Amino acid sequence: MIDAPRPVAEQIWHGQVDVGDGIVPIAMAGEGPPLILLHGWTLDCRMWLPQVEELGKHFLLVMPDRRGFGRATAPPDLAREAEDVERIADFLGFDRYALLGLSQGAAVALDCAHRHGWRINSLIVSGAPIPSLVPRDEVIDLDQYERWARAGDMASMRADWSRHELMRHENPATSALVDEILAGYEGRDLLAPSTLRGVPRDAMAHLPMPLLAMTGAGDSQWRRDCARALADLAPRGSHALVDAAGHLANLDNPGEFNRTVHNFLRKSLA
Repeated sequence: MIDAPRPVAEQIWHGQVDVGDGIVPIAMAGEGPPLILLHGWTLDCRMWLPQVEELGKHFLLVMPDRRGFGRATAPPDLAREAEDVERIADFLGFDRYALLGLSQGAAVALDCAHRHGWRINSLIVSGAPIPSLVPRDEVIDLDQYERWARAGDMASMRADWSRHELMRHENPATSALVDEILAGYEGRDLLAPSTLRGVPRDAMAHLPMPLLAMTGAGDSQWRRDCARALADLAPRGSHALVDAAGHLANLDNPGEFNRTVHNFLRKSLA
C-alpha cells in the first residue's frame, strides 16, 4: 500500500528568532542544504507554499515573515533585514546557505549578498527592482498608500494594490492564497517608512557566488530588463524566464519555477 502524500501544511514546522527589537517567525520544511526564502511586499511566508512539496524534497526551506509583515513583531526597517537573515542563519547553525528573494525580498537578498556574501553559496533573485542598473519606469503610488494607511483605510489601499500589474493573478489555483495573504496586510511599513540603499553597481559586478536573475515572462518590462542586466553584470550570473507567469512567478507557474530553482541550485551546489 502506498501512503498518500501529507498535505503541505503538515510538512511545515514553525519557530521564531529574536532579532533584537522583536521576533521574526520562521516556517521550515524539507531537508537538505539550507535555502532561505524572502517574500515580497505586502505578502508573508505563505507565498512560498507552492514551493514546499517539490523544493522540500531537496532543500531545507526556511521561510521567514520579514519584519513588518505577517506575524513578525520586529518593526519595519529594510536596512536591518540583512542582519535579520544573518541572525536566522546563526540561530539554525548554518555556516553557509542559499538565498532566494522575490520582488522587495529580492532587493533584500541582494543587500545580504553585498554585506554578507561570504556566507551565501548561491543567490536567486526573482523580479528584483534594480534602479541602479536600469532607470525605473514603474509606478507604485506609495504616497497614496501611506495616506490611506494613516487614515485607517487599508481596504482602499489593498483594493488598489490588488489591481496593480505586479499583483496580477495568472494562476487560479493560487489566486485565493494571494487574496488571503493580502487581506492580512496591515500596512505597518507604510506607517513607519524605511529605505534600503541599493547595492552599488561595482559591488554587483564583484558578487562572488553563482547568481540566477529570473522573472516571469509576463512580468513588467522593467523587471525583466533588470534581471537581464544583473545576469550580464554579475561574474557568475545567469538568467531565466518562467513561462506563463507574471511578477509572482512562483505562484503563477510553480512547476516551472521550482524546476528552474532546483536545476540552478543542483549545479551551483555540486
